[in-house]
Amino acid sequence: MLHFTCDSCGEQIAEDRFVVRLEVYPAQRPAELTADDLQPDHLQALAEELNALEESEEAQELPQTRLFRYDLCPRCHARYVQDPLRVATKKRLNFSEN
Repeated sequence: MLHFTCDSCGEQIAEDRFVVRLEVYPAQRPAELTADDLQPDHLQALAEELNALEESEEAQELPQTRLFRYDLCPRCHARYVQDPLRVATKKRLNFSEN
């Protein structure tokens, strides 16, 4: 029998559990189009660029995609869907000035 523990609060999950999957990857700006880009029949040029990209070191230097998976209990799930990045939680913290 499998046992699950909430990845947020650490409590054992009895029945209902929720799975959070996150994918983090580098965003790329779209290339700007020029008049030359709009000319027809660029299929061969595209194939050559793809082959060159596969062979170059540049493709290997790109940051990798990271996948994360978390199990949440119903209580932590309710908190997570209301504030997934914990922005509101951070705003509530008031530290005194020393």
